Amino acid sequence: MSSKIEVLGLKLDYLNVDSEMERLTEFIHNDRLDSIGIITMNTLLLAEKEDTWRTYLENLDMSVIGEKEVLEAVGITSGQIYDEVADNEFPARMFWYMINQDLGMFLLGESQEEVEGLKKYLLDTYPGIRIEGMAADVAGVDMSVDSIINEINSISPDVIISGLQGIRQDQFLMANRQKIGARIWLGLGEHPELQNEAGLKVGWWSTLLKKTTFKRLVSKSLEEKKE
Repeated sequence: MSSKIEVLGLKLDYLNVDSEMERLTEFIHNDRLDSIGIITMNTLLLAEKEDTWRTYLENLDMSVIGEKEVLEAVGITSGQIYDEVADNEFPARMFWYMINQDLGMFLLGESQEEVEGLKKYLLDTYPGIRIEGMAADVAGVDMSVDSIINEINSISPDVIISGLQGIRQDQFLMANRQKIGARIWLGLGEHPELQNEAGLKVGWWSTLLKKTTFKRLVSKSLEEKKE
């Protein structure tokens, strides 16, 4: 079985959760910041519009498929990996691994409401998880990027959980990767399940529009390959 699939021109890792966890364990023991991105329909739709975002996705150290619709786009509708994606197994396994290994994390988000919601969700769902710091409103005037990096580095967390939206995420990481003292950057990719569980509003209408647009672009891409 190939370890890569191609969706809308992007090559994505196609791994079961055991393999993803093996790579995550390797990342934890590296002396550098490795990047993991959860790939959703919205992640791929944005890559159609923004070249820098596409570059960010192409340079991830590991991509984790976060919605079954991404697999369905290339005809995968069953099997172990499909079931694991549908059940959101990777985030759960990762967070329990962090508890077992006593790893600390730092949360990044768009607003105080978001990071507080994500913090509450993680503490309620994964008792014993260690959240060492958090920051919100990265683009705001109250907290500069440099001050956020200084705060991260003063803590030296093992994992940074980023809930930054869209190209805010790639701008932050690509511009500052060498300055950040952590082992893993996990980009949530606007994961709808985590957003809902964290108490953040994800409108059914916007979700439906994303699915419709995504399916249309996939069909167009497949037709172009046939020509």
